[in-house]
Amino acid sequence: MKRENINYFAVGVFVLSMLVVCFIVLYKITGRTGPTDEYYVLYSNVTGLKYGTPVLYEGYQIGQVENIEPVRSGRDTQYQISMSVIKDWKIPSDSKAHLVTSGLISAITIDIREGDSTTLLQPGGTISGQEAINIFAAINDVASELQVVTKESLRPLIDNLNSQIQLLAAELHDLTTGSVRPLIDNINQKLGEQVFTDINALLDKLNKSADRMLLMMDDDNQQNLQQFLANMESASIALNELLARMEETRLSTNQLVHHVDGMVVDNSEDIRESINDLHKTLGVISQNISAITHHLEGSSRNIHELSREVRENPGLLLKSTPQTEEEIQP
Repeated sequence: MKRENINYFAVGVFVLSMLVVCFIVLYKITGRTGPTDEYYVLYSNVTGLKYGTPVLYEGYQIGQVENIEPVRSGRDTQYQISMSVIKDWKIPSDSKAHLVTSGLISAITIDIREGDSTTLLQPGGTISGQEAINIFAAINDVASELQVVTKESLRPLIDNLNSQIQLLAAELHDLTTGSVRPLIDNINQKLGEQVFTDINALLDKLNKSADRMLLMMDDDNQQNLQQFLANMESASIALNELLARMEETRLSTNQLVHHVDGMVVDNSEDIRESINDLHKTLGVISQNISAITHHLEGSSRNIHELSREVRENPGLLLKSTPQTEEEIQP
């Protein structure tokens, strides 16, 4: 009987020990390893934040998020983040709490950037918040603006250019069928054998030119051609080396992508200014559309003038000077 009591006592002590160990492990998991101070920060968007989100101070974890509470002010809704920070941790009053991610698919964290003020923030105070910029949302906004510009400015410009080009093509077709073709038929009727004689002379000149080309392809030129092919082979080897270097560049680019998010957060104002400059540039292009249309109309007038001169003096198509009556007569 006494032995059974001893066994029951040993089992009870073991169970109590396991419960104590379990409570200690749970206490460690929650991150509460000691006394903490409470601080607050306000954000208008808390995507990715939740209870237990790490709170960093220049990359060093000093606490975690305890609670998220919406705060309504007028028409806007903000969210007050309650953070537990290691007790007596010194935070300058002008420090800012940034929402950052270490990579494109990493969880979001709150990183407190140390300020330069000598005044320290008291426990229970509010730290200035700096929200993260979503690079995919920014790209989507730029794409939307480009789509609007395309519909409102570029597409009407292209339609106007198409109509002008179609009008110009129609005028050239009318000019060809109404003036150039009758002129050629008239020349064929008047010149007759003279035209065929000129054509034969032209063919003789072409044959002589072909003979000269054959003379140019002598042994020396063939050696130069072989040298050129050798140079091309060297260029191909250099191109293969270039492709290998491009692969190294691609790997470096992949590493650079991991740092883009942080760069976007730090340069959010510059990106916003660049988008504004792009919008202004597109506005200037839209304002100058009338000038481009004006130049197209000037080109159309020049073509009309050329058509008029050809009708008055068809000899301009064959010679650089107007023909005399003796030259026109067969």
